[in-house]
Amino acid sequence: MARKRRPANGDKKDDSSRRLVVVVAFDVVNFSALVEADEERALAAWRTLRRAIDPVIVLGGGRIFKSLGDGLLVEFNSAVDAARTALDAQAAAGKLAAGEGDGGPRLEMRCAIHMGHVTVEGTDLLGDGINVVSRLQEHAPIAGVLVSATVMDLISGRIDQPIEDMGLIKLRNISRPVQAYAVGPGKRPATAPPVDSFQRRRPSIAVLPFIDSASVDLSGDAAGSWFSDGLVEDIIAALSCLPELIVISRTSVLRWRGGMPAPDEIRRELNVRYMLTGRVRRDGGKVRLSAELCDCENGAAVWSDRFAGEAADLFELQDELSAKVVATIAPQVRASELRRVQRKHPESLDAYECVLRGLDFLYRFEDGKSEQALPLFERAIKLDPGYATAYALAATCYAERFYQGESPDPVGDNHEAERLGRLALTIDRFDPLALSLVGHIRSWLFRDYDQAIELFDRALAANPSSAIAWVRSSATFSYIGETREARRRADIGLRLSPYDSHVFFAYGTVGVASYAAGDYEDAVLWARRSRTANPRFVANLRFLAASLAASGQLEEAREAGQALLQLNPTFRARAFADGHAFKDPGQRRQFGDHLVLAGLPE
Repeated sequence: MARKRRPANGDKKDDSSRRLVVVVAFDVVNFSALVEADEERALAAWRTLRRAIDPVIVLGGGRIFKSLGDGLLVEFNSAVDAARTALDAQAAAGKLAAGEGDGGPRLEMRCAIHMGHVTVEGTDLLGDGINVVSRLQEHAPIAGVLVSATVMDLISGRIDQPIEDMGLIKLRNISRPVQAYAVGPGKRPATAPPVDSFQRRRPSIAVLPFIDSASVDLSGDAAGSWFSDGLVEDIIAALSCLPELIVISRTSVLRWRGGMPAPDEIRRELNVRYMLTGRVRRDGGKVRLSAELCDCENGAAVWSDRFAGEAADLFELQDELSAKVVATIAPQVRASELRRVQRKHPESLDAYECVLRGLDFLYRFEDGKSEQALPLFERAIKLDPGYATAYALAATCYAERFYQGESPDPVGDNHEAERLGRLALTIDRFDPLALSLVGHIRSWLFRDYDQAIELFDRALAANPSSAIAWVRSSATFSYIGETREARRRADIGLRLSPYDSHVFFAYGTVGVASYAAGDYEDAVLWARRSRTANPRFVANLRFLAASLAASGQLEEAREAGQALLQLNPTFRARAFADGHAFKDPGQRRQFGDHLVLAGLPE
């Protein structure tokens, strides 16, 4: 679909001699040799190619400021527009080359994109930024697009194309190497497994039709199953959004309506590991639901519970009961799978099982257990290079090591967190867990709030019941000062997953929202809850100490500060607060003041 033309910098007068621009360099492959072999046909082919790609460039918002005979330099306002237009131009060139039938040369191009400062001389652009992009295109794949890291920062998550990390590239006559990424089709690792390889290893579950044991329904008519059927449909729909579960469709389980089959029968017929059964009892204005999760491999009950509610609004009650069941089931399945994995020898684990073990270790700071998480995620990546969640969790390990104050190489850890996060989004643009984790990293590590919110929006579009997306996005809204929205999101996340093993993270996130809003008493309440659940979670101890100091509870604030220093002896209040993700400088200064008031060294 053609896009409306967006005015580029050259369409308006700019009196400044220096400015920051995005520049795209196109160059025809082996054009000199083609001209030497048949100059007339080569030049005719170049003119034909220009007629194909120039309109694409103009529609994408580009301004061609230099034509080099066999190449072009194009200026854009937007890195995203530049990348999309470059890909469209390469596609147009490829289509033209495929359609050539007169025996003339088929021209292919290399393309590179860089953002940098340039000097403006009339309609021309000169300077280091132009030199870099011109040299970078020499390393671009034929018919492909190569972008620098500065461009990748702006397009990551916004371009629906595979991305390959090309590492640091030494450019001709440029002293410093440039981190570069190939963008476009055909760049996925050749060793990537089929899409369904991970799906075969995920735990599977069948939600059987619930038994409605009422003799009289809520309106006084004969008993019907519509209410229990609605519950089952809601539960199946919600569970189907969880990437870690395979859920059997409702039509496949209807034949068991009104019965209670044995677990081994369900396993044999549906090839599932778990089954969920339930019974609905209705009496006047009361509805009671009992549910049981069973392991079909051994017939053992993994979990059972009872829920009740008033039937004043049946549809609202249906939503409420299904939400409660789903919020409880997901952690129970994860815990059951973890127990299964812990019985296996570490060398026999597959990628999914490595991720489960890694998640269990991720925030267990006692006795250095958290350090065991990263090797497990790295092993998962090696076993399954197409497993986006493993990349995102590995990125989180590097980011958390930096944030906990335990990084031996902060610059290197930041780079790895960024690289792995990009790879996660490249491999799977719709994995809610990967989107949520990478969104959080983009926000608090790189201050890219806009992209973070976009990633969270995509995570919630993929799974509106993703507790981790709601909780992690809450922190970003606290950082930008939208504290009411931050609190709303954290509350939703807690409602969706109150039994999560990482619930201390959610408690701490509520505390951050309250602190940012200036409600220090409430911040203390939630930070204390987080500390009770995980006493060694440094990120929470910082806000606990600051909130206590801000609310005048100085003795306890200093105790929390000392606990923080025991875990992170090199912590310095001003330096940390100055580099914090709070967008408002005044908020950062106040945070530093509160940390110092808690007795932490400046």
